[in-house]
Amino acid sequence: MSRIFQALVMIAVLSFGILLGSRLQNDSLGPVFGYQKKLFDVINLISSRYVDDVDPDSLAESGIKGMVESLDPHTVYLSQDKVSYSKAEFKGNFEGIGIEFDIIRDTLVVVAPLTGGPSQDAGIMAGDRILAIDSVSAIGIASSAVVASLRGEKGSSVHLDLYRPFSKRFLHLDVKRDRIPTYSIDASFLLDDRTGYIRLSRFVSTTSDEFVQSLSDLKSRGMKGLVVDLRGNPGGYLEEAVEIADEFLAPDSLIVYTKSRHGGPDEIKYRSTADGDYQSGPLVILVDRGSASAAEILAGALQDSRRAPVVGELTFGKGLVQRQFDLYDGSAIRLTIARYYTPLGRQIQRDYDNGARGREDYYEDHSSLLASESFFDDREDLAVATDVDGVRVYRTDAVSLGEVADSAAVKAFGGVGGIIPDFWVLDDRPGEYFVMLQEKGVIEETALAVLDDSASRVRELGGSLDLFLEKYAENQRVERYLEMVCRRKNMTIDALELEREKTRIMIAVKSRIARQLFGIGGQIRVLVEETDKVLLVAREQLYKEVL
Repeated sequence: MSRIFQALVMIAVLSFGILLGSRLQNDSLGPVFGYQKKLFDVINLISSRYVDDVDPDSLAESGIKGMVESLDPHTVYLSQDKVSYSKAEFKGNFEGIGIEFDIIRDTLVVVAPLTGGPSQDAGIMAGDRILAIDSVSAIGIASSAVVASLRGEKGSSVHLDLYRPFSKRFLHLDVKRDRIPTYSIDASFLLDDRTGYIRLSRFVSTTSDEFVQSLSDLKSRGMKGLVVDLRGNPGGYLEEAVEIADEFLAPDSLIVYTKSRHGGPDEIKYRSTADGDYQSGPLVILVDRGSASAAEILAGALQDSRRAPVVGELTFGKGLVQRQFDLYDGSAIRLTIARYYTPLGRQIQRDYDNGARGREDYYEDHSSLLASESFFDDREDLAVATDVDGVRVYRTDAVSLGEVADSAAVKAFGGVGGIIPDFWVLDDRPGEYFVMLQEKGVIEETALAVLDDSASRVRELGGSLDLFLEKYAENQRVERYLEMVCRRKNMTIDALELEREKTRIMIAVKSRIARQLFGIGGQIRVLVEETDKVLLVAREQLYKEVL
């Protein structure tokens, strides 16, 4: 039997299962006819005539995956273990020991113990190597196996064998698992005495509560203007994005609405309430090609209402609504049921073709689209004067005062989908050599080598992020370890490229060290304060007249 025919059989079998399950859950099961009868016939044919035994579970998994791949790029099948993991992540907590980890050269490395978690209480430190988990070697372990081994029921214990390179000590610790909160706000601080900055990594069930708390804290410290950073935010719960938009918008403002071919409960309009902690005051939103879904909804709502300018790049263009339908065995299908539209009627979703090849093209086309600067060929009338060196900024007029269909942005960009920024920033991309250093793990291994070096002053600065930002300067040590790591990986050391990319490399290593000492917030603050030109452009616009 050909692979194509096998795939068709698998799809047929599972198509019936899902149709049947859907009818049993939602409607009375009607008469079986047409394509449903064909599915019954295929099942009987396989059962009675196929040459080999077929495992029903593997057939089911393959069939669902094949069927789902024939649909849009965002309809997905989740196996039972992925459903459990996804629920824990979006719920905003899980049970485990609370570490951020990485696997470097087959070694399990603690990037950072989560603040207030069991691992920190047990004395685990950034840079520790985990050699064994419950007496089972962790050398060469896969990321999924780490998660499975370290997560578990609250109150249960896990035994860890560790090595601490900078002090050359072996440690043996019993760590009691507990409930670990997962946060969606990676960083929240004042950029200066009046400008607040909040970075949102995703939208989970706790995001709006976290945001309100961060907003209140910044206001109490004298904040007069706010930058909300949605770069790299892949989305999440729609309701959380709506709650945050509500903090900024006047009462009864339309935030987003959905359309579905089924109508009814799948078509919803979301509006702001009378309550909001920052309905006036300077506000800017940062986006990039990684901002998607709920992040695009928030940016689009604030842009359409002219509450805040959007600065950065064209966003991903993910405007399809998924609803998760649980199957009998604990697996699930996350099925597209509707489309999102911004308040002025812009469709966020960009074009796509169905099927596996369509999915590949969907992501490849996005990258090539954003790599192109052809949007601005011969459009110097859109150029914006800026004091930020090394960048070009274009005012797109993404939302005109008239009809959206007549806006300069829609005409210029031809309905590419996503949220078109009001100020499109074209910054210099990292060179190929720098990208290679990142991809080969040279940056993170160099940072780890500095942390491991007992002669380095870096751990003396680990008690204060402000002190680290001000005092850390070990460029010669970083260069020495960088070359050592490159030689170990049999990589060519290009002295000219190293010199050309030196500033970017040093900041990247410093930010990685900050991540291990202070968590993700420390890394972001290093990058924001020392290299973020998009943020500099945004700050130029922040206190100008609101759009």
